[in-house]
Amino acid sequence: MSATHIDAPAGSVAHQDTYREIAVALTGAAGDVCAVDAALDLARASGGQVRLLQLLMMPTPFVDAWSLVPDAGFSQAYDEIREAGRRAAERWREYLAAQQVPGEVKSLETQYVEPAHLATLAARCSDLIVLAMPYREPIDTATVHTYFASLLFDAGVPVLVVPSNAPASLPPHRAVVAWADTPEATRAAHDALGLLRGCTSVDVLAIRTDSAAPADDAGVEAFTRHLVRHGVAAHAVSRQADDAAVADLIMQRACDADAQLIVAGGYGHGRMREWAFGGVTRELFLSSPVPVFFSH
Repeated sequence: MSATHIDAPAGSVAHQDTYREIAVALTGAAGDVCAVDAALDLARASGGQVRLLQLLMMPTPFVDAWSLVPDAGFSQAYDEIREAGRRAAERWREYLAAQQVPGEVKSLETQYVEPAHLATLAARCSDLIVLAMPYREPIDTATVHTYFASLLFDAGVPVLVVPSNAPASLPPHRAVVAWADTPEATRAAHDALGLLRGCTSVDVLAIRTDSAAPADDAGVEAFTRHLVRHGVAAHAVSRQADDAAVADLIMQRACDADAQLIVAGGYGHGRMREWAFGGVTRELFLSSPVPVFFSH
């Protein structure tokens, strides 16, 4: 491993107020509270507010073959769903009030529109979207991933995915930027500047996967200097993958550096291919021990 330190300019300051409007996509999983708490911590630091997006899954009515009218039982089902949603929204409002952070709960009824798409439309008036990582149960993983993929690709807003089994430490003091010479990695680092400027140390990590190729750290060092000029206390780090998975090396570096945040470009090699066959995005989404800031 090699590391290059480039001094940050004097007087660097945090610009965490970049994230004044923070949306939380509630999935109904137990990890939602971790996502809300992470959003609240960031809102406190930025003087911002949070918007909780609560999705009410309304069943699509079917038409009776004889009467050609919807089954009357759906009306009662809708009333019950709305009442349960109202109670849940009130609990979240009380939680927000107790935390003394400005916020609101926005209930979205989904019937003929995909829930993830509806959440994506509602999240576009935000600076950042927060989502809890899934638990390992297949249904939970599939549901949360559907939200994640839709938000990442279609909202036009970065997505912060936080662990669902432990509180996040935000804003971060140390971070790891997973660097590759790709548009996704570049966008992620720039979108995360508001958090990176507040860190005392940022590793810009480049991982070489071709052991036969000569070492060339010019790209990561050039991008590190770029971040330093933007007030980030960054230094370049290079690792050789050998037999280790790239995602494992990123997470190991975060642990070694005691980082509270990983910044990564999402789906750099094609959305469906990477999810089906594994990849850095998928493994970080499922397994990272610290929050991951994704952009696409």
